[in-house]
Amino acid sequence: MVEQKTIEEQINNVLSGDSLKNALDFIDFMHANKLPIDYDGKGDGCAVGGIVGDSIGYMLVNGNEKIPGPWTIWFNSCDFDETSFISDELKEATWTHASKCGKCNKNWENCGGGARIIFGREFENLCHSPLMFTNPDSKTLENIKKLIFMLK
Repeated sequence: MVEQKTIEEQINNVLSGDSLKNALDFIDFMHANKLPIDYDGKGDGCAVGGIVGDSIGYMLVNGNEKIPGPWTIWFNSCDFDETSFISDELKEATWTHASKCGKCNKNWENCGGGARIIFGREFENLCHSPLMFTNPDSKTLENIKKLIFMLK
């Protein structure tokens, strides 16, 4: 039988330095706001803000700088409501993380390639997870938290 572990254990086993601190801060934020984290304890990631298949996004903690890592948060949606009250800083920071479709999984039907509008700006050929934040620093995490509240 495979021993179950928590996402915190995965983070502590794989990350170090600022990456470790920031990832644990993100998990603390999720717990403090009673936002679900669906981690099966077998892999290196978890659904964020819901269960696998029905969540705000997904977090991968693999420690690998190339695939993307050492940790990454994807958003499953960029369907934000009214944007007139959003700061230009948050818009720019979000646009920077628009994720172009790389056709990374040939088994996914209708994978990416779609046009999406994020805070009033149209993007072509976005991934099915249209926002990707790789190894986010503390400032980027603050923006991620704001986006999560907008989508929940």
